[in-house]
Amino acid sequence: MYFPAQGNNYFPLVAPYNEPPRHRPKTPLFIPFTRNNAMMRQTVLGYIASGWPREDIVIVDNSGTADANNLKLLSTSNPFSLDYDLFRYRYGVSILQTSVLLNFAQLQNFMLRVAMARHWPYYFWSHMDVGILSHEEETPYSSFYERVLNILNEAESSRLSGKSKWAVKFFNFDYLTLVNVDAWRHIGGWDVFIPYYTTDCDAYGRLRMLGYDIDRVGAGHIWDVANVVEDPEIKFFPPSSHPRSDKDGESANNATVEDDNAPNSERFKALRQELQKIQDDKMANSDGRNTWQNMQKGGKGEPWTYDPAGFQAAWWETADSGKKLFEHKWGGGGCDIFELKKTIDDIWKDADEEGH
Repeated sequence: MYFPAQGNNYFPLVAPYNEPPRHRPKTPLFIPFTRNNAMMRQTVLGYIASGWPREDIVIVDNSGTADANNLKLLSTSNPFSLDYDLFRYRYGVSILQTSVLLNFAQLQNFMLRVAMARHWPYYFWSHMDVGILSHEEETPYSSFYERVLNILNEAESSRLSGKSKWAVKFFNFDYLTLVNVDAWRHIGGWDVFIPYYTTDCDAYGRLRMLGYDIDRVGAGHIWDVANVVEDPEIKFFPPSSHPRSDKDGESANNATVEDDNAPNSERFKALRQELQKIQDDKMANSDGRNTWQNMQKGGKGEPWTYDPAGFQAAWWETADSGKKLFEHKWGGGGCDIFELKKTIDDIWKDADEEGH
């Protein structure tokens, strides 16, 4: 089910130095959601502020809550709650709703299938636990999105000419990924029986076995975060993006009017430092990297809502089962099956053909 953006008067406004070019290729960006509306908001605002066109951003609502989100049936304390009005009417992005809850591997196949149906030769997808900023401290300055377009132009040229067999391009690991759809027609789908951890080992291992490349590229700052900044609209966008008081030329975060006119403002520097600290805290957290997924505890008894604590427990048990299946599928040895000299012929080599 597709819920397009509504209206044409979206906020916050993008800084003039980050506005996307008028003439550009389509750059569809999927951002899958399952839990934590605040984290999704921060990620979406980061991409918009860095120049990514709103009309190209598609949130994939994979909350598994049927029509509860679009009908506003879930409380804000419900981890699966997604604010459709905020994203569609204020931010100008679209939402694509999955029919049922999909695991990570199924989500990858879902995005591929949507791209095929829409005849997209490529698309981007992003994790929702990231902080995005352009390299505003660098001169000459190019926005995050402008650098993405340069990488896309080179990627498409090499794909069409046959000079390069790239299947994916990683922007800071796979926090943001550019996907070559035709390559995956050859590689095949993600293994849905390996639902979460190590499913990437399987997919990207097969990719390399079939002669495709994983290119690592960069376009700007991408932080791996597990928390949100306060007032993200104020912090990601310059003062001119917001209604301004007639009394003074300062915004709520004390940024001056000069902030509007050039990159590398004091506002940017403060936000860069804050996002770096959030990433550092995530890396140092003894409870793991995914604490943001289990922040909200409400929603029990609400429509189509899985018990939040039970969801977390079931998620980890499912992920652990997938790891075991990955080892069985490839005969053990660890994640990097390509470096271990595994081949496609090694898949399920010791499987019991008669079953159980």
